[in-house]
Amino acid sequence: MKKTNKHTLLKGEGINQHTLYGDFEIDEAEAFSRLVVTKESVLRHETPIGEFAEHKPLSINKGKWTMGRQVEFNPFENKVSMVWD
Repeated sequence: MKKTNKHTLLKGEGINQHTLYGDFEIDEAEAFSRLVVTKESVLRHETPIGEFAEHKPLSINKGKWTMGRQVEFNPFENKVSMVWD
């Protein structure tokens, strides 16, 4: 796990992104990311330069978290693809 105090968890198809600020460790994988938040942290929906976008910051409590990535299945093409924010 990587210890950090800022990490962009997810980028949307436009310019928006979800960035976590605080005291935490992260282990990223393609389908799931594991987080250990050691102090209450803040998740911000923002632009790449840190400007507010779409919703107010969310408090993330201390604890162990798992973040999954949403996918969609196309039965006609038998294909799984990522869903963009």
